[in-house]
Amino acid sequence: MINRRWNKAQVSERDWWRSRAADMDMGFYAAFARALRGDVEGLVTLGPDTRILEIGSGPAGILTHLGESGHRHAVDPLEDFYASVQRFRDFRDPAVRYHAGSGERLDFPADHFDLVIMDNVLDHCADPGQVLAEMQRVLKPGGTAYFRQNTYHLWGRLVRGLMECFQLDRGHPHTFSKGYLQRRFRGLGLRVRRFEREGYRATWIREIRSSRALDRVKALLFATRDRTLYILQKTSAPESLPGERTPPEQVE
Repeated sequence: MINRRWNKAQVSERDWWRSRAADMDMGFYAAFARALRGDVEGLVTLGPDTRILEIGSGPAGILTHLGESGHRHAVDPLEDFYASVQRFRDFRDPAVRYHAGSGERLDFPADHFDLVIMDNVLDHCADPGQVLAEMQRVLKPGGTAYFRQNTYHLWGRLVRGLMECFQLDRGHPHTFSKGYLQRRFRGLGLRVRRFEREGYRATWIREIRSSRALDRVKALLFATRDRTLYILQKTSAPESLPGERTPPEQVE
């Protein structure tokens, strides 16, 4: 059942990007990269030897604009589709190594990356807990995770649950609260170094003014999201790591 729902979400995601491939302004990646540099300042030094992984990179990923690093890897289950679109290929930095794969099973050694990026990816995944565990596994001790995710209050989660029953938002199989994320971080030995949130009110105003019917419906039902940013640092081994396996020996 979970795999079937996830497959539908992947089809929805692919169709969304396909419908916008010809005219979407891809400049938002550069803006996100500028924001990331400021947010991780003092925790990660971006340089030629900095190893960066982006989980759920989409057509190009934030790491496209982090050219200071000579070791950049991007993983996405829709990579074969993105690589087939000429406009996406033209936008990418050829120095980035793109991989088709899922966050639940990262083909990289443990304790390998200085920086892992997950930008509003977790609600697209089949097994969010396993993705977080894998993110922790591949981070070096003292390494940093740049984690952005939409979260919901109790009423919003209830409404989202009903929307999920009728699959009104096919691209997002999961809904999270801040409490869930913080509990998972603690259990995985990930310390929250910085936290920012946009707030429900700002999102509600934007959605009620949106031209998209689904956005207005969510606003009228008060199923409004709060955009959150967590800067995490790996400080200890996790309390439990589901799906433990032997990782590959070497990644350049």
